[in-house]
Amino acid sequence: MKARISFLAGLGLSLGAQLASAQFTPPTFDGIDKDKNGSLSKDEVGAWAATIPAGPQGAINADQVFGRWDANSDGSVSHEEFDSRPRPQGGPPPGN
Repeated sequence: MKARISFLAGLGLSLGAQLASAQFTPPTFDGIDKDKNGSLSKDEVGAWAATIPAGPQGAINADQVFGRWDANSDGSVSHEEFDSRPRPQGGPPPGN
């Protein structure tokens, strides 16, 4: 559970009891890549973000998450960008 909370904190969220008690699994590239084209679109990241319960400050901002993950600003997130996305210390290792 600690890794789950740390991951969400890395998205810039303030976690409350509601979110801390929620079941959350860190994202996997393949789990988000619904069209299986090898990259993540803004819509795919948005659909994943919509599955995360809102915390005290509301839902996470999918556009901000996508912007952080899309390191080269080309409009999609490659597997490499996803694996090297910013994570808080103690977050899940790359590829998870």
